[in-house]
Amino acid sequence: MTTVAPSTDRLPADPSLITLVYQHEHSVQGFEFDDTLEGWKVNARIDADVLAEELSATTDMDQQALDAVVDVVVGRMSFVRVRMFGPDHPYDAMDSYTGDVARIGEVVLDVAGGEWSEAFEAALAHPVGDLLVMDRVVLEPAWRGFGLGPVLAGSAIRRLSEGCIATVCEPGSAADREMSQAEHQEASVKLGHVWEQIGFQPFRDGVHVLDCHLQRTQDLLTQRQAEFRALCSAWREHRP
Repeated sequence: MTTVAPSTDRLPADPSLITLVYQHEHSVQGFEFDDTLEGWKVNARIDADVLAEELSATTDMDQQALDAVVDVVVGRMSFVRVRMFGPDHPYDAMDSYTGDVARIGEVVLDVAGGEWSEAFEAALAHPVGDLLVMDRVVLEPAWRGFGLGPVLAGSAIRRLSEGCIATVCEPGSAADREMSQAEHQEASVKLGHVWEQIGFQPFRDGVHVLDCHLQRTQDLLTQRQAEFRALCSAWREHRP
């Protein structure tokens, strides 16, 4: 699916300057489920020094104003890698993280046996490896509506999914407000369509699956990256 690049009038800054910053912490001793479950935080931002350098070259801002430039926060993502051949029961590790991740574990795993469920295994091209859970993807309001969610998430998945059979998610709103059941369902359907743009497909019980071994997965990310480059070009051509 190819989409038309939206207007750049509302973009806060040059999107080509966005960087993804990855953070993962673990204890050397391997406390609790450290050797089975990896939590990754990914921040999408424009570094202050990079932005200041760009503004210096393209505007007449004085040095005092340039020194006051700060990082621009674009969004944040969180992922969980579950090592299926780790020392711990994979579902126990997922259950220790959050209720959302545990619910996904109940859908894709044979909880009692600690292996893939038959249905999940049958849905994948090559069901041998680890599992990557896309837990949260949140864009700052000013950066929404430009198609950035799929390209940022897809880029992060490409970096984090080495050795994984699939990436899974349960689309749902991350809005900090109470939602009715109907609103929650509407948000889930809408986000499900968003994540289809990088290869996620509905599996069961609200869980969507991206098969990491399919060429289609890479092809879709390539399309999203092309759309991102078009957005960056449009920004440069119509700089506010």
